[in-house]
Amino acid sequence: MTGPRRRPTAIDLSALCIGLAVALAVVAVARPAAAEAPERPVQDYGGPRKGTSAGKVLLWVPRVVLFPLWVVSDFVIRRPVGALVKAAEAGQWPEQIISFFTFGDRRQITVFPSFLFDFGMLPSAGINAEWKYFLADPNTIRLHAATWGPEWLALRAVDSYALSRTTSVALDASAIARQDNPFYGIGPLSGNDRSRYQTTRLEVGARYEWRFWHSSAIKVGLGVRSLSFGGGSCCGDPSLDAVVASGGTPAPPGFGDGYVAEYDRISFALDTRKPRPEEGSGVRVEAHAQGTFAPASQGDQRGPDGETSRSWVTYGASAAAGLDLTGTQRVVSLAVDAELADPLDGQIPFTDLVSLGGDVLMRGFLRDRLIDRSALVATLKYTWPIWVFLDGVIHADIGDVFDAHFQGFAPGLLRMTSGIGVRSNGARDSGFELLVAVGTDPLENGLHVSSFRLVIGSHHGF
Repeated sequence: MTGPRRRPTAIDLSALCIGLAVALAVVAVARPAAAEAPERPVQDYGGPRKGTSAGKVLLWVPRVVLFPLWVVSDFVIRRPVGALVKAAEAGQWPEQIISFFTFGDRRQITVFPSFLFDFGMLPSAGINAEWKYFLADPNTIRLHAATWGPEWLALRAVDSYALSRTTSVALDASAIARQDNPFYGIGPLSGNDRSRYQTTRLEVGARYEWRFWHSSAIKVGLGVRSLSFGGGSCCGDPSLDAVVASGGTPAPPGFGDGYVAEYDRISFALDTRKPRPEEGSGVRVEAHAQGTFAPASQGDQRGPDGETSRSWVTYGASAAAGLDLTGTQRVVSLAVDAELADPLDGQIPFTDLVSLGGDVLMRGFLRDRLIDRSALVATLKYTWPIWVFLDGVIHADIGDVFDAHFQGFAPGLLRMTSGIGVRSNGARDSGFELLVAVGTDPLENGLHVSSFRLVIGSHHGF
């Protein structure tokens, strides 16, 4: 408890005046001393005023090259996607969309539309459907159908059955007919002139999968595939038939022959990462191989028993390491992939050679932009979460195709691709993607940007 406030006395006022006088005296004595001290030189924070370093000049090269990509990524991807995500969260779109496309007493049936636009290829529109617990609880059927008229038709059905929590078997049947297959030539220095060819591909197969540790898995499969050619073309490009007939390019191996083949494949992946939402740091090592055995055309070599046959093997391996910078799926990763194809009897059809471009490696190019007997690619990638269902992705690749077993490899033959995009972060089956990417000519030709790729829509198939 405090007492009444004491009024200042004359003694208090006198002490205050004495204190102020002492302070003024100290300031008066110090000012002349400060005035006599030499002035501190003015610091120059502007850097060198004359000349320009080589580093500053070189910095303008990536700035100029990547400026169009930055404009597209910022104004076409980041800002519209950011606005869309905010609106979706405010309106609770995910719950409403899932509810609209889901049916059944156990909400086990899902049917939703799909659309894919890949600049330089025919677009397609269709549906994806999934029926869980079909006939039995461990059984799931998935269907995909897409078209863009008679030039582009695709059907696929997959029936998978879970034997246990870690093992499953599946039956897979597909039919794809398209006229927009691109052909640029074979080899690391194939030019930018493009022709098109028509194919019809039918395939039926079965596979077994065992997931045994974290994200590690072993997959074994076998099946039958039929490939036939047609004379159609599209998209304003000449048909490969016409180019070959005019002498513009020699017929690639197996062109026009088609085949019916049996194949066997196996893949092994050792992956230290745990499934999401665990952090994304870890190491992945993968190896795979596939043998294909088909009847031969008359021009092919004969087997050791005197019977005509065509058979070949494709195989490869990859190693990747990722670091989650914050433990929240902000992952920087580096991967190296090597792919090879070797004939056992006869020639390998050009449609089954190692290829780069499309949805896997060197994504700045269209599918099958680069084809040959082997390929070597290094990929640097950064992914980060944008929304609960979406990730942002930036990638840069360097690599190319080469002759058998990387013969003819030279640093000057390497090409580069880079891109930025958004993709769904769940299962890749029918996932959404928006990608803007570019690809270059080989280093010895100046790394000129010669390819632009824009992808909007959902992945095909499963």
